Amino acid sequence: MDVQKDKIDEILLKWLMQTATEEELDILKKWGRLNEENLKLIENLGKTWKEDTPEPLFTHVESKANEIWAAAMQEQPKKLMSWRKVFRYAAAILIFSVSFFWVLNLADRGKTEKEDSTALASTFILRENLPGQKTKVLLPDGTVVFLNSSSSIKYQENFEGRERRVVLNGEAFFEVAKDANKPFIVECLGIETEALGTAFNVNAFDPHQIGISLIEGKVRINESETSSKLATLSPGNQLLINLATRKFFEQAFESEEVIGWTVGKLVFSHADFQAITSGLEKWFGVDITVKGNAPEDWQVSTVYQNQTLKNILTDLQYSKKFAYEINGTNVTITF
Repeated sequence: MDVQKDKIDEILLKWLMQTATEEELDILKKWGRLNEENLKLIENLGKTWKEDTPEPLFTHVESKANEIWAAAMQEQPKKLMSWRKVFRYAAAILIFSVSFFWVLNLADRGKTEKEDSTALASTFILRENLPGQKTKVLLPDGTVVFLNSSSSIKYQENFEGRERRVVLNGEAFFEVAKDANKPFIVECLGIETEALGTAFNVNAFDPHQIGISLIEGKVRINESETSSKLATLSPGNQLLINLATRKFFEQAFESEEVIGWTVGKLVFSHADFQAITSGLEKWFGVDITVKGNAPEDWQVSTVYQNQTLKNILTDLQYSKKFAYEINGTNVTITF
């Protein structure tokens, strides 16, 4: 899209002052979609506009602010001067990774000019777990989310608009609050899982595959880009999708294997050595180093509930001969 660069700063200011016309808002939305830098710039401006902190968060931010503006707007340095105060805060927020993002398509649904401005200015909340950390999150609509380690969810502060959308990375189990007039959608790696009121698990730890498992209720699974329907699941079934080929198949599953983690159960089912070490790393937030050659005949099926890492490794030693050393978050397994 060819947007006159000398007009973008004017439109941005009018948007912040809530005086932008519908046509100008449309230009701004399209410009924001051109690349990630533009989107981040809009995000930072909207957030910092509300800031009342009199000083920047740290020193030497101003040069970074100019860099952000130059990358997004491709303007000469003289164009940056009038925005210097705002961009000091914008750069600080970007560097500190404040978890607020923008959805620029909300205003495409026949909203008024005022609603368009509100949609553009809506903030998003990011909840993120470190390795070894698991949390229970209550969403604004009453939905309960069990968020696994090394995972994150992003959602609109008040679920404004016609839907309740959550963006997931990693794994989470959702107990969805019923609202027939506002569908609940989980977006993950280009796949959307839609439910009105149900309980389901989404696992995208494997970079090549996403698994959606339904505990109760009903969900419809779609492609994000095309909105084409992939499947409608019944309780006790899961859909496994190959992210490279987009091929998928449906199968039954054991509930404990899929959602045991929500009640403190670390479940291994016919797990090889790689699956075990990867599972232990995520569960306990550790890094495992292997010395020697691990036997290839690992097919471990067991459940550990509320056990320490030391107890699990000791238990595994009975069937597989190895030595281990735990030094803080670093673990060494030697064969």
